[in-house]
Amino acid sequence: MKQASATNVFVVVLVLLSASCIFAQQIVGTYWFPDKPFPQYMQLWQEGWSFKDEEGNKLIYAKPNMPLGGYLFVYFCNTGRKPIVVSDIVFQGIPLSIALGKSEEPRQPEDKYYSSILLSKLPKQQIEKLKVLGWPVWWKVEPASVEPGCYGKLTVRLRRVPKTDPLKLDLLFNGGRISAAVSIKRVQPRFSTIAFSTDLTTVYLYPCYAKRGVKPQRVYIDNLDVTHLASLNWDRNLDTAAVVVKLTKPLEWMSFHSYRVLYSDGAAAQYAMRTWARELVYGMWSSPGGGSDPESATKSFIEEYVRHNINCVMPYVVGVCRDFFLSDAGWDYCEKMGVGRMTHWPDGKHHAVFTFAMDEPDANDAACRQLDPRDRLGVLGQYLVNWTRVLNDADPQTPVLLNIDNTYKPENWYMYHQLADIPCIDPYYTEQQDLAARGDPYYFQFHTRPTYVQGVCTISQSSCQPKPLHVILCSTRYSNDEGYQGRFPTPEEKRMEVYYAIGSGAKGLSYWWFPKDRYCHGLDERTPEANALWKEIGLLGAEVRTAGPVITTSCPANVSIQASRFLWTRALLCGGDTLAVVVVNENVACDRLGTIVKPVEDARVTIDLPSWITPKSVFEVTCDGLSDVKWSANGRKLTLELGTTKLSRFVVITADTSLKDRLWKRYLDMFAENVKLLKSSE
Repeated sequence: MKQASATNVFVVVLVLLSASCIFAQQIVGTYWFPDKPFPQYMQLWQEGWSFKDEEGNKLIYAKPNMPLGGYLFVYFCNTGRKPIVVSDIVFQGIPLSIALGKSEEPRQPEDKYYSSILLSKLPKQQIEKLKVLGWPVWWKVEPASVEPGCYGKLTVRLRRVPKTDPLKLDLLFNGGRISAAVSIKRVQPRFSTIAFSTDLTTVYLYPCYAKRGVKPQRVYIDNLDVTHLASLNWDRNLDTAAVVVKLTKPLEWMSFHSYRVLYSDGAAAQYAMRTWARELVYGMWSSPGGGSDPESATKSFIEEYVRHNINCVMPYVVGVCRDFFLSDAGWDYCEKMGVGRMTHWPDGKHHAVFTFAMDEPDANDAACRQLDPRDRLGVLGQYLVNWTRVLNDADPQTPVLLNIDNTYKPENWYMYHQLADIPCIDPYYTEQQDLAARGDPYYFQFHTRPTYVQGVCTISQSSCQPKPLHVILCSTRYSNDEGYQGRFPTPEEKRMEVYYAIGSGAKGLSYWWFPKDRYCHGLDERTPEANALWKEIGLLGAEVRTAGPVITTSCPANVSIQASRFLWTRALLCGGDTLAVVVVNENVACDRLGTIVKPVEDARVTIDLPSWITPKSVFEVTCDGLSDVKWSANGRKLTLELGTTKLSRFVVITADTSLKDRLWKRYLDMFAENVKLLKSSE
């Protein structure tokens, strides 16, 4: 009997140990990053809605010192022998599957629904508890199934800063749970940008740490120490380092990996994401509507887009061309011309540049009538978590893009940017002028230059980091049934907007939109104003796509810069040997009639160079190609003599003596002839 009992105990213990081994898992990092406020832009935010406050006035959402939220991240490794699928999160003892109540149960994956703690059936006491804990809005685990030896990431969006520290979470999965505690008060490093070379053999990591003087020491991809493959470029006077990892073999396209940079004080920057890289996407939404037959209409507009240096057709192609554009022959023709596309759903035969998850969820949030208007932002979050997963499953080879509109400013740009592969925004500057002119003219004084684009891009870069931000700029004029007629954006405004976006961290651009429409008049109106704008878009495309290999692997950084009056300047770290300087002349005024500009004469910019860059070549990129810039150095200070600066400059400072030749060849091969054709139309 004693021997039998001992045998039974041994068997039970063996089974338990075996199960533990099968489903073993390990927490490898927990992070809390609060939203960063930007009070300098507060005067820009106005709403076009009809919501009223308690006094019957238009509801004002954006207010000084308004409360914001943040993101929780938990990273874990599956050290067992079977895949794990996280099915629920227990948030301080409350399952989020119950806490985030649904407005209705969807019948199909594409059926939209709202979710919120205010729609749950929880007792009021627990709902109030969740508010104190930060008010969870949505949560997502990536990848959906974590294979043995692989890493997973939990993201939780909180509407407000928690009042409890630490926050305790349990991740429930098939066979068990994994527990984590997230500190709210601890200051931790964070990646500002993670980027890849187009052949996926080089990883660019830009960790940022508020503690100056603490040095990055080791680099990991998943559980592999790749420090011996990395160059760690660090300056004790900067909060951002540039880490470049040159791999012995390329990463797999769209593979999911965890990146980690360990600092000398034991802290680590960590993030996990899918792997992709393209040349800078420079897109146009939709198409012209005319043409005699589908094939010739498609070829005509694609050739026109190529002449204007457009390399991606964004959705809503209209008119005669639509059938051929969507056909296999249309796909083949576009690919041959070097033009990709974004689609709403994969066709099973081709891979798009992006899959479009949804347009403007923040604007759609406002339609949730079950809740007070002030509580509606984010209610489509959990639906979008599930829908983006459906899109990923349907085409694992294509990154998913989610565009955030201009509703519930500025909190909307924090709410959704960590949800999809590609965070996207549409900060239409002239639309804001129109909104003020038609609604509250008081706000027009804040829109006399395109600062709106600068502000939205800056906020979005802070909240989407380290993901690549895509920015949609306005190329239309607007009208309404009351007789209001807006104007097209001017070429000068568009140039400023492009460089505001790039200087703030954007990695891709597109324009809304091309067709003629009753209220949204696109470039196909072919008026002198529309033609001038279309030409400038083409010239700008030559510039930014020539500089694309620098821009797409860069990261905005707080490098000290002194500049002549009226010049807005930003520095972009570009790998371990290059720094780009973006310059915009702000001595500009824009009104209902157009734009006036006063150039800056004898413009001068002085940069405190990072200690790891010893300049060998300094040049600028324009629509006419590349040219050397006069410069001088005094220790680590480098001064650029820019002469007359009308609107923008993009200057590259590099230790790489071959970079200029490579970019010059790129310009001559891809863009010089297009620029010649565009300028011949003057």
